[in-house]
Amino acid sequence: MDAKQTGQKQRRTIIAEGAHPVDAYVGQRIFLARQAKGMSQKVLAERLGITFQQIQKYEKGKNRVSASVLYGIMCALDVPATYFFAGLGTGDGPAPDALPVEDLKAIKPLFTVQENVNLLQNYLRAPLAVRKAVRSLLSIVAKEET
Repeated sequence: MDAKQTGQKQRRTIIAEGAHPVDAYVGQRIFLARQAKGMSQKVLAERLGITFQQIQKYEKGKNRVSASVLYGIMCALDVPATYFFAGLGTGDGPAPDALPVEDLKAIKPLFTVQENVNLLQNYLRAPLAVRKAVRSLLSIVAKEET
């Protein structure tokens, strides 16, 4: 007999090995937001009252982030809750445009050059209309260069 016939609740499937794709995606988004703010894992961890090792595990998707911790991260990084899930599909895993963990390693050097960090921080501080104009300008310039 299955769970439907006995009236018992069905158990959800737990992934035995590796991070769930959504946990890994949320971890990537935490990493990107933290880097954009120029905040270290240690500072974020101190604001949340946890260890920086825990932040590392969240960012790598090895540990799931509870709702209360995600709320703390959201406040500390000044991003809306929707930021962590933007780009996810409606299914069980991330949308095709989600970054694989390998790509995350390739992105990391972008945040080690101070000029890049300053550019991103200034972009994020700009009003929405200015950010839209900058994206349009860059898109036009990139098309002319190719």
